[in-house]
Amino acid sequence: MSRQRGEWPLPGTVKPYHRHTFVCTGESSWPPRLEEADGLLGRMARDVRALRAGDEAAPKLTATDEAPEGAGCDLLIFPEGVRYSGVDGATWPGILRDHIQGGRISAAVPHRLLSGLHIFVCIHANRDERCGRCGPPVRRAIEAACATEDLVHVTVRATSHVGGHKYAANVLVYPEGVWYGYVRPEDADRIVREHLKERRIVEDLWRGSMAPARPGP
Repeated sequence: MSRQRGEWPLPGTVKPYHRHTFVCTGESSWPPRLEEADGLLGRMARDVRALRAGDEAAPKLTATDEAPEGAGCDLLIFPEGVRYSGVDGATWPGILRDHIQGGRISAAVPHRLLSGLHIFVCIHANRDERCGRCGPPVRRAIEAACATEDLVHVTVRATSHVGGHKYAANVLVYPEGVWYGYVRPEDADRIVREHLKERRIVEDLWRGSMAPARPGP
């Protein structure tokens, strides 16, 4: 059963993290836990999860429905705003070491810098039905609001579990790493106008923000 907005307070509900990697899978149905996924996606999720042991601000890894641009896998990494193309099992360890851990652009595969703003909406129904029910209409409403405002520099994507499904719908804004919770379709215009256009946080929906990026060891 979904909860009423405000049943749990939002501020402070984002666990510390300093870097977020999104894996472009080209699909929107993922296992309940990415660590259980077949192939490279599962390996990536397990490798990044291992980094979280004993680290209060470890990186995060999430799947997105955007398709890779060619063979292999594409990664979007924030806050640096970098897209890596053609990642495979042989090149993944270099990106993990250089960028996800070390904070340095990796030469393991081709990359380019991302521009504009990037919105991610959790729709991970296999993890929690609240996200599967609440996320898709919020995504559509944000896309419609961006179109109305002619915000061509904004990209909206769906994602797997980001953390806190009881706050569904969860919406993340990058590169700054601002998290919103309890978002409803009727909030889309406000998020687009106040945050994306006027660059002000929508305080009553704010869950927290990414910790500052830090260099690697």
